[in-house]
Amino acid sequence: MAFLSVVSVNSRRQSVAAGCSASRRFAVRARAVGEDGGEEAGEIVEEQKSKNLDAIPTVPYPGPVAPKDFELPELKMLQPYPDMLVDTMMGAVGTLARAGTGLFVFGYYASIQDGKLVEESKSLPTARPELPLELYEFESCPFCRKVREALNILDLDCYVYPCPKDGQRFRPKLVEMGGKSMFPYLVDPNTTFAGYESDDIIKYLFETYADGTVPLALNAGAVTTISSGLASLARAAKGSKRASKVVYPEKPLTYWGYEPSPFCKVVRERLCEYEIPYLCKTTSRGSRKRAEMKENLGLFQVPYLEDPNTGLALFESKYILKYLDDVYGPNAENAFEELPADVALVKS
Repeated sequence: MAFLSVVSVNSRRQSVAAGCSASRRFAVRARAVGEDGGEEAGEIVEEQKSKNLDAIPTVPYPGPVAPKDFELPELKMLQPYPDMLVDTMMGAVGTLARAGTGLFVFGYYASIQDGKLVEESKSLPTARPELPLELYEFESCPFCRKVREALNILDLDCYVYPCPKDGQRFRPKLVEMGGKSMFPYLVDPNTTFAGYESDDIIKYLFETYADGTVPLALNAGAVTTISSGLASLARAAKGSKRASKVVYPEKPLTYWGYEPSPFCKVVRERLCEYEIPYLCKTTSRGSRKRAEMKENLGLFQVPYLEDPNTGLALFESKYILKYLDDVYGPNAENAFEELPADVALVKS
């Protein structure tokens, strides 16, 4: 079927999760969505988006401007563009260093049903957290990578607030919340948890949203940290420093992808460098969100980015990067180097 790579954001959203209530080791505010689908789930996400705008420092200046003649790419399944071959290969090296951790959801199970491959989790509860988690991090940090891998394995969505070096938008907010500029920092609005230290965060996530068993790949001490560091070195620590000039969006973007994909990694790096907040929709193998995307859009392919600030949504990492550069990067209209101190943390 023919499919345009730029679509209306408003035409996409309908959840297809189904299930019943499940027990928790902690009191987690969660809601199982009925088979008739997504209106209720959509309302939950939109409500939390509204709440999260309060955490996003807004700026009283002209914001992002949609590109006038944006080129529509041809969809290419797992085919790197020649000019992105090195980036893709080095991203794949990082994935190998971590042995593909985050590729599969917890309790992954594959079967053939009616001649089709069906991938699912036999271990994760059907009911999911009512509200997305919130993660303050930066892409090249090996400790942050461990937490992102855990979120992927547990099929948990989260708002990501990028905090690159020299970041002006969320680093001050983190110090205000937690008392220090250290990463990662996770907030779970479904419980009372908020804290630093990747190992503590991972332990909390698996105790709260699984059976408490942390996979060896995330629980091997120095081996885990060193391999995560090697994965960052493979990309020359891209995604660690704020760009010289940026444009801040008023609303968070929505990113669909999964941690080990080299095509997805380059997009997350750019989002971090531009300090762009986004709702991360994890799509590891076995995630129900793969079926959700396929039902809503007619196919599953990541990365996929939605921007409610311009009304555009698109596939293909190369074109997503160009879009981010044109709209939010140093050469974008309205890009600035530094916000005045008296407006840097204005609330919406």
